Amino acid sequence: MARNSTLTARLGYIDTQATFVQAALLAAHGAGARAGGFRVSDVRFFFLLFTNWVEHDVTRPSQDIDLTQVRRTLERLVRGGHAEASTGAAVKGLPRGRRYVLTGEGLGSLSEGLAARERAPLEEALFVVCFAASYRDAVLSRVEGRARAPSPAVRRRVERALDPLRLLREAQRTSAAVLADLEERVESGLRYEAKAREALARAEPEADVVRALEAAGSYQLHRVRPLGEVLLALPEDLRKFELTEGMGLRSRLLFAPLAERARAEHAVLERLEARLTAGKAAPG
Repeated sequence: MARNSTLTARLGYIDTQATFVQAALLAAHGAGARAGGFRVSDVRFFFLLFTNWVEHDVTRPSQDIDLTQVRRTLERLVRGGHAEASTGAAVKGLPRGRRYVLTGEGLGSLSEGLAARERAPLEEALFVVCFAASYRDAVLSRVEGRARAPSPAVRRRVERALDPLRLLREAQRTSAAVLADLEERVESGLRYEAKAREALARAEPEADVVRALEAAGSYQLHRVRPLGEVLLALPEDLRKFELTEGMGLRSRLLFAPLAERARAEHAVLERLEARLTAGKAAPG
């Protein structure tokens, strides 16, 4: 997987942007085949289109890329052998300017990078599945103009990376892991709360209560800072709040609702897998 992460890092975008930038590059490559390549503005258009599909223009209105960022990305890809560039109009009637095509290595690496994002949020995971189901074959078939037909090895890389069912099952594994983690957080928070309240009702010293909670385990950041150290360093009023209400409050108001959402998301992915599987099994 080193090739994927290296290329993603080379693009110079944060993970969420990199997902949509890589998809935009692949889409622009496919759409620009007849024109002898794609332009910088084509990549930005597909980026905005794809982020619009997942409502990022509503939830992340500041997430955009400018033409200079895209140009720099493409030049990095050219230097790395993932794309080729030319100037001038490849087809009569088209505007002049620098145009790009992806090389076989570019197609393979961008497809693998698009599929390599771990623990992506649901809308991003669904986008990648949808993109793969919609455009994998189109990307591989666009070989007009300067774009050359992918080699069998590249074709296998792209077909595997952009296999919708494989991507969907990866998303299911992520959602299952997130759900299990959240359910454990809910349970441990409520258990901590009950244990602390019982101990305080018996008038046990707070330091003893804290040590007992630490010994009970389940605190995920223990390797960074032990729970006892965190609680005992708090001002008295905050420590009392944590021991009597805080841990249970987080379980009820944060972790339980997040677990409910994760449970629903996992069910969505299971239904989607059934639809994709049925679609593959359907005749014709």
